[in-house]
Formats: sequence, C-alpha cells, structure tokens
Amino acid sequence: VMCVDGVSWDQAHEVLNRLDRYNERYYWFETMPYRVGITAAFLGGVGSIFLVFWAPVAEWYGVNIAGEALPEGVGEIGEMTTNQVGTWTWSWMEPMIGTASFVLLCAQFVRAQGTKMNMQPYSRQLMEWRANRLAKAFPRYDESMLRAWASHMPECKWTFFPTYERKLRKKGPPSGL
Repeated sequence: VMCVDGVSWDQAHEVLNRLDRYNERYYWFETMPYRVGITAAFLGGVGSIFLVFWAPVAEWYGVNIAGEALPEGVGEIGEMTTNQVGTWTWSWMEPMIGTASFVLLCAQFVRAQGTKMNMQPYSRQLMEWRANRLAKAFPRYDESMLRAWASHMPECKWTFFPTYERKLRKKGPPSGL
C-alpha cells in the first residue's frame, strides 16, 4: 500500500482499515453456521442434562412427549432421587442421544476423509471466497498480498463479536520502507 499509493505508515493503515471494513461486510452471514452450531451444541448439551436428570422437566417430557408413565410404585416424581429419574428417563433418551452421537461421529469421519482427499471444508472455501472478493474489489494492489490479508477471520470473543485490530488501536512495527 505504501509503495503503490506513496503514503506514510499511518496513511497506509487507513487503507488497510478500509480493506478490513470491506472484507468484514459479510462477517455475520459468513460465520452464521459456526454461531448456530456453537449455540445449538451448547443448548443441546445443557438441555439433555435437564431432560435426563431434572425431575420436573423429565416428568413433563416423559408424560407429554415420550408418552411414558412414571415407573410402577411411584406416585409422583418427587419420590425419586436424581439417579432414579435418570434411570427412568434413559429408556427413551438413550436412543435419541445415541443416534445424535452416531450422526456426529459419522460427520467427523466424512470431514476427515474429505480432508485426506484434499477437499476444501467450509472454512477454507470461505477464506478463498473472501480473498477473491477483496482482490477483485481493489485491483490496484498486489493480488497475492490482498489474498493473504483477507485469508483470516478476526479474533472472536464468546459474545460472538469480532475484535478488530483497528478498534484496539494496535499497529505493527514499521517496515522500514
């Protein structure tokens, strides 16, 4: 940027910030599969604990969804310990949890085999798309440099909000040009 535009280090960073802003226009759309997956996995994990072991939720699900009655000799769910509730619910929860685990295992196997065959996973295709888009939008700069600049995602916190260097006011050392 400094050579092509003949600008100072600080002015070059303004151009880099413009490149970043252009490249991050679709950030929320591009990362949607990741955010949905993280959220669904978290909710599924926590929800399965409640469905199996927490008596009020287990009873509601067992009676209203699974169509299961309380075990023989039990008048109400409060008479059962947490472990007894888990034993009772496992008869209908195990097939669902087991099937979900097997589906995830198969998905991991497919991804591993695809990677061995040099197939591009979504993350690599996404980086390539971002790099091509940036290089096409700013043809005056070296394509390989733009592609390298665009081939990363910003660091993300657990809030799903990205942290951009321009917002942290960080700049690398000058190149000496």
